[in-house]
Amino acid sequence: NYVLGAGLLACLTGFAQQAEQLDEVVVTDSKFELKRENSGKVVVKITQDELAKNQGKSVAEVINTISGIEINGSRSNAGQNLSYYVRGGNNRQVLVLIDGVQMTDPSAIANDFDLRLLDINSIESIEIIKGAASTLYGSGAATAVINITTKKAGADKISAQLTAVAGTNEAQNNRNFGLNDFQNHVSVNGTLNKFTYLVFIYCFHN
Repeated sequence: NYVLGAGLLACLTGFAQQAEQLDEVVVTDSKFELKRENSGKVVVKITQDELAKNQGKSVAEVINTISGIEINGSRSNAGQNLSYYVRGGNNRQVLVLIDGVQMTDPSAIANDFDLRLLDINSIESIEIIKGAASTLYGSGAATAVINITTKKAGADKISAQLTAVAGTNEAQNNRNFGLNDFQNHVSVNGTLNKFTYLVFIYCFHN
């Protein structure tokens, strides 16, 4: 009886320790891993689980649901210019990063980047700083930074994923129900010795 009780106590203790390790960190705020509660800025993090619940939506539509951010044109056809409004700023004050690489061009007139052209299935997480971050990222980050982190290659030699989404892309009062919106996603990734590879193919029609 004593041995059984000790074993059960050890299992419960181990389970409690595992539950305490779920600390969320952000990197956009300071460019290194920092606990979210220790951040001095307003940082919103969209996890992979949240992205998985928004299949069929574009990245712009997902970000547009965040309070304090308005992406004008997020539901229009891909390729048309988007307008970003965060805390009174426009495109020229919002910086978009993908894996740390700056996508927006401060020398451009509109300084816009079409987030609808990104495949939501290829994204690991999205971190958004709402507020000035120009001390770290320059004058183009006066009102917000949108940092997108893509998925990493798996440990297997080769693995693949295929996702297809279809929708009507019609108004609620339209009862024709014609399939006008198609999205196809294919990813192949793996690890060979010290070499990793990751290929995404994203096709859409609307």
